[in-house]
Amino acid sequence: MGAKNRVKLKIADCEILIASEDSEEYIRQTGNRVDEYIRKAMDSSPTMSTTLASIFAALEFCDEATKEKEAADNLRGQIKEALDEVSRLRKELDEVRRSEEEARKELKALKTMNGLKALQEQIKNK
Repeated sequence: MGAKNRVKLKIADCEILIASEDSEEYIRQTGNRVDEYIRKAMDSSPTMSTTLASIFAALEFCDEATKEKEAADNLRGQIKEALDEVSRLRKELDEVRRSEEEARKELKALKTMNGLKALQEQIKNK
């Protein structure tokens, strides 16, 4: 585990100390985002309490995270399907290459046989 950063934040006029392995900059950005959301919610409704604004913020951020997770899961599924298709196509290509090699061997054998037949014909005609 890395060293924990301790960062003092002020969110909705409430000072809190955060200990995290994330960078101080990231912690401050995240705290500022939460503070901004709560303040906007409270500004939009002067009678809204800090608690209610915090609940709305939590719901918004949780909704965002859930949708992002679903999108990431969907992308992982698409990537897996693409990788499965690539694997299938590689197997198919290997089979085509094997068939091609067999066909080349057969062609070579046929040419050899044709050459022998032509040689036999020459011998017969002499």
